Amino acid sequence: MTSARTIVIALGAAITLLAERQPLEFSVDWVNIPKAGWSTTLQHRTLHSQRMKRDVGYSIFLPSDYETSGRRYPVIYWLHGSGGNEISGARIAEHLKQAISSGQARPVIMVFPNGGKKTEYRDWPEQNVLPESMIIHELIPHIDATYRTEATPRSRAIEGMSMGGNGALKLAFKYPELFGSVVAYAGSYKRLPLDGYFAGVAAEQQAWIAKLSQWYSADDDVFELAKKNGGRTGELRVRFVVGTKDIAMGDAEALHAWLKSLGLPHEYEILLGVGHDGEAYYRKAGVRGFQFHAE
Repeated sequence: MTSARTIVIALGAAITLLAERQPLEFSVDWVNIPKAGWSTTLQHRTLHSQRMKRDVGYSIFLPSDYETSGRRYPVIYWLHGSGGNEISGARIAEHLKQAISSGQARPVIMVFPNGGKKTEYRDWPEQNVLPESMIIHELIPHIDATYRTEATPRSRAIEGMSMGGNGALKLAFKYPELFGSVVAYAGSYKRLPLDGYFAGVAAEQQAWIAKLSQWYSADDDVFELAKKNGGRTGELRVRFVVGTKDIAMGDAEALHAWLKSLGLPHEYEILLGVGHDGEAYYRKAGVRGFQFHAE
């Protein structure tokens, strides 16, 4: 039986940890107007977030026959990396357009939210930085109400790269009833409180990771969410990809082993010679990702 003294010591340690946390500051431009010629496949739009009391940008890819077909389309939400924003996915949209044109992928809508720089796609209420709530509770309903979508979980997918890969898996495991499939590329799944050092990144990013690790939450840990909600994942299809030269290789291997131990079905691919390069991932595995969603 746990003694009262043990409980007091544990509470004291927790209070000390909270007091020692370094405050996080986010520099986020929530609306980024693209330059002329930025993309021939994407449209830039804004959504007013009631939760953050500000406009938030997103970009959207519509199939070439959207205006004339009268059909409804599945939707893929694509999450950018830690330094990106809503206009970072122009090349991804090009890969999707080419895959559809060649008959390798079915026509879909793809949405590129602005998740904020370095946010990990989690809510930070003290800073009024709420990308998770904005995407789940505002953007998804807005897209379904504004565009001709197939507004069912089986026709709603999510994917991303780096921070966006982690974010995509996190949101899929946290809200498994919302999505039919998830694909993550080079996700930063590191369980920060266990080992805050991340080999291979610059000193500035290293300092940020160390600070971020002080704010660990099991509610935003892909490993813990998979364990907690594994029984709710139902028909959610999971795929993640990593390159042998990527700094996230160890994270992916650990997650693969973890999901196997939980008995959660998933598809895991390793790309030889690929580093932390989104263009390389989509050249080698992007079509397979689009097909995985369609299946």
